[in-house]
Amino acid sequence: MFKEPVEILPNVNYTACATLKGPDSHYGTKGLRKVIHESPTTGAKTCFTFCYAAGNNNGTSVEDGQIPEIIFYT
Repeated sequence: MFKEPVEILPNVNYTACATLKGPDSHYGTKGLRKVIHESPTTGAKTCFTFCYAAGNNNGTSVEDGQIPEIIFYT
C-alpha cells in the first residue's frame, strides 16, 4: 500500500516490488498476464499487461508472486 495514490501513465512500463522481512511468506499462483477492466458506468476499458521483470532472481514470475492485486481508479 502506498501512503498516497500513485499516478501511472498509459504505455509506460512500471515494476512493482515488495521487501519482505521475517520468516518465509506465502505467495499467489495462477496470475494473469493481461487483465482488462470495463467500467460499468462509462464502458471505458483499462488494460493491465504483466511481463517478466529483468533482474528478477527470487523465484517469482508473472504467474507466481507476492503482489496480490492492483487497486486503481480513473
